[in-house]
Amino acid sequence: MTEDNPFKAETSTRLRRALSAKNNAATANALFGDFVDTHSDYFRSLKDSLQQTDMDVLFRTYVSEMLLFTSAAVVLGSSAGLLYSVVQGFGLVQSLQYIVGTPISLGLVVFGLMYLYPGSRAKSRSENIDDNIPFAINHMSAISSSGVPPDSMFELLEQFEEYGEIQNEAEAITRRVNIFGEDATTAITEVADRTPNDRFADFLYGMVSTIETGGDLHEYVEDQADEQLFKYNIRKEKEIDRISTYASFYTALLIAAPVFLVVILSIINLLQSRIGGFTVRNLMFLGIHVVIPVVNTMFIIFLVVKTD
Repeated sequence: MTEDNPFKAETSTRLRRALSAKNNAATANALFGDFVDTHSDYFRSLKDSLQQTDMDVLFRTYVSEMLLFTSAAVVLGSSAGLLYSVVQGFGLVQSLQYIVGTPISLGLVVFGLMYLYPGSRAKSRSENIDDNIPFAINHMSAISSSGVPPDSMFELLEQFEEYGEIQNEAEAITRRVNIFGEDATTAITEVADRTPNDRFADFLYGMVSTIETGGDLHEYVEDQADEQLFKYNIRKEKEIDRISTYASFYTALLIAAPVFLVVILSIINLLQSRIGGFTVRNLMFLGIHVVIPVVNTMFIIFLVVKTD
């Protein structure tokens, strides 16, 4: 059997070892790792997103786990749909809707969440870098004025947690230099290739170019500090203007308008008690307890989407 199909035997052996070790990652790799290797092009965008996150997981392992959990969701969905159909005593057509629809829906949800999560995490890291980049580079400018080498600049920078994701990137550069033995320019380039923030990547590439051409590193970092602080101030001014617009919209639509509506309905109630088949009291009740809460909820969702 092994001589006829050694590939299958190898897979089954790995699967048995993974199951005995109760290791989800190993089980996923044993089942789907070879499929991921041969079809990695279909997950290219996911691979790029994973490289931009700080998740301690290999691309092959993550995709294999995604397929494993999706398969598990499909199996559980089928079982749940079958059990529910039997308990409710549904007919054949309605039972098939639950037996087929439930696993498909559940599988798509699990697959979609795991597929989108790395991209969402990378975006969150990029936004954090945007918020900290002017202050971190300004700090680097002060450090570079003493003439320390680039790797020492990042080694000092990684000691400050208030710089968020930039601290993590500085730590990655330091680790590559001190542990993996890479030179500073190689380490900086590798991190620049993987960072989720384009502005920070451009800054790192500029550092490498300045070092390799023998330019004045302190002057470059100082100029970048001024430029990034200027861009940061412009971006914050735009955010303040946008928030001011939202506040005006909220005041007009969800504070002033309901008050005017209540006043108008109260006046109408003095003249006639019904409008379009509804009593004025019922209209007030719907407006206060249904319309206003729903519109407020929609406005909150709008703010969350716009903020993200």
